[in-house]
This record gives sequence, C-alpha cells and structure tokens, in this order.
Amino acid sequence: MASKTLGALALGALLTAGAASQAAAQETNFSGKVIRIVVSGGGAYEAYARLVARHMPAFIPGKPAMIVQEMPGNGGIRAASFLYNIAPKDGTVLGAIHGAVITAPLLQPSVVDFDVTKFNWLGNATADVYIGYVTAASPVQSLEEAKTKEWIVGGTSLGSSGIDMGIIGKELFGLKLKIIPGYRTSDETKLAMERGEIQGTMGSTWGSLKTSDLLRRKAVKVILQHGAKPHPELRDVPLFGDLAKNDTERQMLDVMRVRGEIAKPYLAPPGVPAPVVEMLRQAFSKTVVDKGFIDEVTRLNLEFDQPMDGATLQAEVERIARTSPQAIGQLTKMLNSFNDGKK
Repeated sequence: MASKTLGALALGALLTAGAASQAAAQETNFSGKVIRIVVSGGGAYEAYARLVARHMPAFIPGKPAMIVQEMPGNGGIRAASFLYNIAPKDGTVLGAIHGAVITAPLLQPSVVDFDVTKFNWLGNATADVYIGYVTAASPVQSLEEAKTKEWIVGGTSLGSSGIDMGIIGKELFGLKLKIIPGYRTSDETKLAMERGEIQGTMGSTWGSLKTSDLLRRKAVKVILQHGAKPHPELRDVPLFGDLAKNDTERQMLDVMRVRGEIAKPYLAPPGVPAPVVEMLRQAFSKTVVDKGFIDEVTRLNLEFDQPMDGATLQAEVERIARTSPQAIGQLTKMLNSFNDGKK
C-alpha cells in the first residue's frame, strides 16, 4: 500500500511539474502579440530603441511585433512612473529610459513615485564614458594643476555632468574652478571653448569629443575620466574618483558615475512573471551581441561600449539604492546650494 501511495505522489508531482512547464512555455510564447518599448527621450535613446525593436523579436519565442512609443519628460521620470504604476505587467510593455532614473529616488525623491529596485531590469545597451578636458589655451593642463590654478569650465545646467562634476570638483576636492552654466547643448559648450569664453568642461562624453575635430586639431586635452576604471583608449588619463579621500566621498562619486555610465538601460515593470523576465533578459543579451545589431549601431555612428546583462544591472541598481544617507545628504546639499546661488 505504501508503495502505491508513493507512486501516486510521484506521478502527481510529475504531472504538476509538467503542467507548470507547459504554463511557463505558453507564458513566454509571444506569438501574435505586440511589445511596446516606451522610450524616455529622442536622439540616441530613440535610435537605440528602434534598433532593439528591429532585432530583439528574433530572439523572443513567437517573434512578436515590437514598436516604439516616445514618452519624454523630466529626464525619464515620466516614463518610469508610467511603467511602474500603469503599464501592464505581462511583458508587452518595456522601457528604454535615461540612466538618471536609477538615482532619481536618491537625488529627486519629491518627484518620484516608484521604487527602482522593484523594476525588472533587462540590461544596458551601452555605457557612456565621461571625461573632463581643457583647451590648449587653458592655464590648467593636468588634473594636478587644476588643484592650484584657476580655470573656467562650462556646461548646460544643474543635473548635467559638466556642471555637477564641476561643483563636486570645486566644493569637495578644492579644484580652482569658475563654473559657467547656461549653454544649451554640448556642441554650444564646445563653441564657447573655441571663442575663449570657457577653458574646458568637467563632464562630456568621450564619444562626443571623438566625433568633433577638437582632438584631431589638438585644440583640447583630456585631463580626467569619471569611470570606475580606466577606459582602454584613456589608459594614461587619471581617474577623477582617485581624488576621493573616504568611503562617503567614493559613494558620492559612484552615484554620479552610475547616472551617466548606465546610458541606455532597458526594463520591464514590476510584477512581470519571472519566466517572462528571464526570457526577455536572454533575448536582450542575445540582441546586443548580434552581428546585425552591431553592424547597424556602427553604421549609425552610435556609441557602443560595455553592454550589461539584466542580472548584473539589477544588482547594480540595488547597490546604488543602498547608498548611505550621509553621502546622499552631502551630495544633494552641495548641488542644491549651487542651484540656489549660494556658491
């Protein structure tokens, strides 16, 4: 009798496992469905989203149609709020958002109605490498000289790397900076350097500088980089993070670095079934190493550097969310004081 009972239990377990496996297969088969990518910005954000929409369906069971919907607003916060609070939780709506959304709950808590750790992060298409550079006419020609000689840097506004990193350099590390905000774009900032209005910038992307002719003409010199480790093309350029004297300062810089470095993250809303999330993560990872995808990225002259898988990105988001209140308090006080005109 005991043997028959055990046999029945084993059979029941097999039938249950089989049913669960069949349900998961049905759940992850997107045949006949349409997946919408909500993108939080134009330009490279939209270009990448459209590339993903063209190539990723080939790696999703059922090969669904994939379309792109623009939803700009507040540096990606509007799109993130929609994904968190309104979008269906079945994998048919994904997000392609600004990396600044990851740090928004820390730096802009009053305008955020979502928990970034509860999103299902699918991966990051590319990292932006941020640098600081000076003009040939600048009195400062190295990061060491920036500690003792005054120089004028410019950028767009608070919230941009050019201004925020300037504030940190001046207030935290004592760099002799005069900071000029108000330029509308990075190209306008470069023109201001050409006119002699400013002598450099504390934050711009390496890709943006390489596509200009400033390097070819030797009109500028890169004196610092903001990454966690040296970029292969910038091995002799010092890391800005090496100026940090303690863990609090390192955490402050880490928050700023992640905001820019995770340049094109993709995510699904919270509550999407785990098998669907895993399937989407695998599809995304296959997409960003696909030759057809990479060929199109190259043809469109888009930045493509160090794509990140979903599990790694999820862990990075959760790590940043644990940044100490002391580091965030010091950082926000510093940035807000500049914005209030107190500095």
